[in-house]
Amino acid sequence: MDSQKPVKNLLGSRHNRKLLFSRKSEVVFIYAFLIVFIIVAAILSSHFLGLRNVRNLFSKNVGLLLVSLGQMFVILLGGVDLSTGAVISVINVLCVSILRDGNTGSYFAMLVVAIAFGALVGLINGLLVTKGNIQPIIATLATQTILSGIALYIQAKPGGELPKNLCNFVTKGWNYLVPIIIGIAATLVIWLLLNRTRTGRNILAVGGNEQAARSSGILVDRTKVQAFIICGIMSALAGLYISAYSKSGSPIIGDSYSQNSINAAVIGGASLMGGKSSAIGCVAAVLIIGIVGNILNLMHVSSYYQYVLTGVILMVALTMSALRKMKQ
Repeated sequence: MDSQKPVKNLLGSRHNRKLLFSRKSEVVFIYAFLIVFIIVAAILSSHFLGLRNVRNLFSKNVGLLLVSLGQMFVILLGGVDLSTGAVISVINVLCVSILRDGNTGSYFAMLVVAIAFGALVGLINGLLVTKGNIQPIIATLATQTILSGIALYIQAKPGGELPKNLCNFVTKGWNYLVPIIIGIAATLVIWLLLNRTRTGRNILAVGGNEQAARSSGILVDRTKVQAFIICGIMSALAGLYISAYSKSGSPIIGDSYSQNSINAAVIGGASLMGGKSSAIGCVAAVLIIGIVGNILNLMHVSSYYQYVLTGVILMVALTMSALRKMKQ
C-alpha cells in the first residue's frame, strides 16, 4: 500500500496534472478540433455519419496517414520532404508494371521493391542534406523533379489496371477492417519508433538542439539520414496503398500528397522549427483533411475548394498553437 502512495500523489497533484495537460495540449486541441469538424459535417450532410461514408472516409485516407507519419520525421529535423509525392507516383506506375500477372510472387516482389526504392530515395535525400550541405527543401525539390520524370518515363499517361482481388482486400477486406488495421499498426509502429527506440530519441534530440545533440555524442549526420530513410519507406508504403485504392496507374497520382502530408503533420502538432511532433495527433489531422474533401463531395461542391479550406485550417491550427505558446 505504501509503495502506491507516491504514484497516487503524483497523479493527484494539481500541478502535475497541469504539466501533463500542457505537454499534451497539442493533441487535446487537435482532437477537440476533429470533434467540432465531425459535428459540423454531420449537420451539413445527413449522409456523413452513414456507415458506407464512414468506411470510405477511413479507407481513402490511410495512404495520406502513412506518408504523413513519414513526413513527420523530416519535420522533426526542421525541414520538409517535397519528394514524397513523387515517390508515391513512381511506386504507383511500378505497381502497374510489376503486378500485371497477379501472382503471389509478384506481390512480394513489389513490396520488396517499394521498400528498397523508398529507402534509396531517403538515403539520397539524407546524403544531399548532410554531405552536400543542401537545405532539405532544395534537396528534396531536386529529387522530386527527377522522380517525376522517372514516373512519366515509365508511364506517360494514366492507364493500366491492378488485380481487383488484391486491391479490394487491401482497401475493403474483412468488412473494411484491413485499412483500419493498417492505419492503427502504422501509427503504433511509428509511435514506438519515435518514443521507445534510440533512433527516435536521437531524431528528437537533433531536431530540438543539434549542437547539444552533437555535444552529447549523437551522430547527427547519421541520424538525419535515418529520418529521411524512414520518410522514404513510409512514402513508398503509402504508394502501395494508394495504388490499391486507385486500382490503376498514373504518373501524377502523388502530386497532392507532398503538400497534404506537410499539412497533416503540422496540423497534428509537429513544429516546423523541429524537435516536436505527435503520431497520435497526425491521425486526427489526416481525418480532418479527409473530412474536408468528403463533406465537399457530399454537398457536390468542387474539390478545388478543398485546397482553400485545408489552407485555412492550417492557418488556424498554427495561429492557435502560437497563441497557446505565448500564453504559456
